[in-house]
Amino acid sequence: MKFYNREKELQYLKTYCQLEPNSILFVYGPKSSGKTTVMLRVIEELSERGDLVFFYYDLRKYATPTKEEFLEIFFEKGDKKYLLNKLEINLKIFKLGVEENFDFNNLSLNDIFAKINESINAVVKDRKKPVLIIDELQKLKNIYFNGGKSLLNELFNLFVHLTKVRHLCHVVCLTSDTLFIEEIYQNSTLENTSKYYLIDWLKKEDIKKILKEEGFNDKEINYCLNYLSLPYEIVDLIENKKLGLSVEETIRQWINIEKDKILYLIANIPDELNENKINEILGKFKNNIKVKNEEIIKKEFINEFKFLVNNEILFYDVINGIIKPTSIKTWHSIRELLKS
Repeated sequence: MKFYNREKELQYLKTYCQLEPNSILFVYGPKSSGKTTVMLRVIEELSERGDLVFFYYDLRKYATPTKEEFLEIFFEKGDKKYLLNKLEINLKIFKLGVEENFDFNNLSLNDIFAKINESINAVVKDRKKPVLIIDELQKLKNIYFNGGKSLLNELFNLFVHLTKVRHLCHVVCLTSDTLFIEEIYQNSTLENTSKYYLIDWLKKEDIKKILKEEGFNDKEINYCLNYLSLPYEIVDLIENKKLGLSVEETIRQWINIEKDKILYLIANIPDELNENKINEILGKFKNNIKVKNEEIIKKEFINEFKFLVNNEILFYDVINGIIKPTSIKTWHSIRELLKS
């Protein structure tokens, strides 16, 4: 997909990767807002410098991993402490290295962390800066070692050691799971060790510029500006125009599909949830696209709220204190649903 107008985000992340490591960076935002695309562009551009080594793991490529699968994903057997990822032919990214005869069976977390440290220190010894990037890190939530130790919790301790304590390695975590971001934000052990960076909807002026460059006329652009917010929507709009669909037809399809999705979710809510409460939460967006956290996050609504966030109807920005639909088209779908 074409890289669309994320220069501000690109510059922030490129600069961050070149600073001395001093914190864990959480890059968050609505699903499909472009987090991964921007991060891959950062890797592509900075890899040319030769003084940075990127370890990049996209956990969306895998089913939720088991302990054994986690080891296979993160480590590569070979004769070096860090090795090029053979499966990523278009990017210069690396995996943590272990010796050919390394036995993945019966490993303790201390064994694993020792190997991670060996790889990071090998990069530093080569006078390069390691950058560890994990996309959708929360997928490691349910992996346990050594009598119930949480892999994710222990990894955070290691990340603090590598960044805040030793300043050896950048750690960047990407996620669209904003309830996970809330857990991290409220975690006292990570206080003063973490930064948060939002990659959000595209700005209207950027959308207008992109559509102009793609050959849309002023009437089409003015119509689209009321509905577009995410990069993939622009791609879909361009493709559909080539296939003979008007912008009105494409956007009407989007809203109908999104409205049906919400209706289906509500019709199949778990027994412990209350449909009236879900409708009351959605009703907050009848006239407003953004709502303050305290208007929705109340004890009596908390389970229904989490249901809407987990099912990507609402986006919860805990850092800036707002809740909004995951996209502008989702907002229009919610408003149509409230009319029926």
